[in-house]
Amino acid sequence: MNDSQRPNDRQRRPRASNNAGSEGFSDGRLVEVHNQLALDKEEPSEGFALLPVIIVFLFCGFGFWAGLYLTRNADSFNPGSFDLDAPRALADNGPREFEPDPVKGEKLFVMNCASCHQATGLGLPGAFPPLAGSPWVAGNEDRMIKIIIGGLAGELEVKGAKYIGAMPNIGANLKDAQVAHIATYVRQAWGNTAGPVTDAKVAEIRKAMGVHGSYSPAEILQAHPLETK
Repeated sequence: MNDSQRPNDRQRRPRASNNAGSEGFSDGRLVEVHNQLALDKEEPSEGFALLPVIIVFLFCGFGFWAGLYLTRNADSFNPGSFDLDAPRALADNGPREFEPDPVKGEKLFVMNCASCHQATGLGLPGAFPPLAGSPWVAGNEDRMIKIIIGGLAGELEVKGAKYIGAMPNIGANLKDAQVAHIATYVRQAWGNTAGPVTDAKVAEIRKAMGVHGSYSPAEILQAHPLETK
């Protein structure tokens, strides 16, 4: 076949159609649909809307309530009201005498002592002696302070029962006020009637002890014999 007998490319190409095929809209049809959607869209309107005003009033009311609540319950925003480590309460004219807090003392006791001596103060037979009604926690406060700060290891006897255990030196890592809170709580809980312990007394005993390992029961009793009624 010569060149004159071959159909040219123009004869073999199908004509382009201006209409959209099955694959989508034509450009003209897309413009038409877009214009129709723009006409159907609602125009923004001016006017008063109540919802934003209500939301603003709610936020303002919540802020007022929060400020009133904090003012009434934050003890004049004194951090010592919430801090178990706070050594002293502050008066208007400066520090005042330390006052042991039984609530703080109970919390500190539960955190540091209750796992052995129990929250009831009854201890565990043969291992951890009771604190309720114990002569070891009554009388001379120096004895108990030393045991809390230095720890106690060895066999001891409480109300005719023997206990073989070891008390860690929990007070070594506590502040003087914390030790005072614990000691006061133990000396006045579960029917105990011993006097309170101050942070100044704890500081005095801690300084006198210096670096000291665990006490033995004999060493403690030699320095501070149990009081007899």
